[in-house]
Amino acid sequence: MTRQWITALVVFVAIAMLGAGLEGAQRGWTMGGKASGRSATGGALVAKPQASIGGGANGIYCTPASENGVGVHHLGGLPAGLGVTVTVESYTDQFNPVAAVIVATVGEKGGNNVKTATFYDNDSGGDNDSKIAFVTPQSGDYVLLVGDYTDAYAGCYRYEVTLR
Repeated sequence: MTRQWITALVVFVAIAMLGAGLEGAQRGWTMGGKASGRSATGGALVAKPQASIGGGANGIYCTPASENGVGVHHLGGLPAGLGVTVTVESYTDQFNPVAAVIVATVGEKGGNNVKTATFYDNDSGGDNDSKIAFVTPQSGDYVLLVGDYTDAYAGCYRYEVTLR
């Protein structure tokens, strides 16, 4: 490679990282609202033409292209009794997102073990998308996990969290 080509590539990557945000660039490139890359089976990741999430989604994220590739997102410390809705929308053809939200209790309150509360959904969001609605059973740090239902495809998605 020529030195000019390498310099041009470095500039392109820097501009793309600024445009996509560092976290989005690390998980998957976003160009003009479309995710690009390769799925676990070698096919191109193709973005869906529409986006139905109505509020401020947190960005576009992609699962790792590995067996059981799961995106992990910290939803924050939430108090008990709070209404939460998490919507996960596929941004890639063939990617069927399945989502789970977990909160763990460890130590004495967890019976000297790990006690978890888990909320799970596959298709309640319509068009194979996930939507989980629940009331927090306890105060704690809640985590969102997103993967492909069949574990056959790596894919990109958006998620939105609504608190009520």
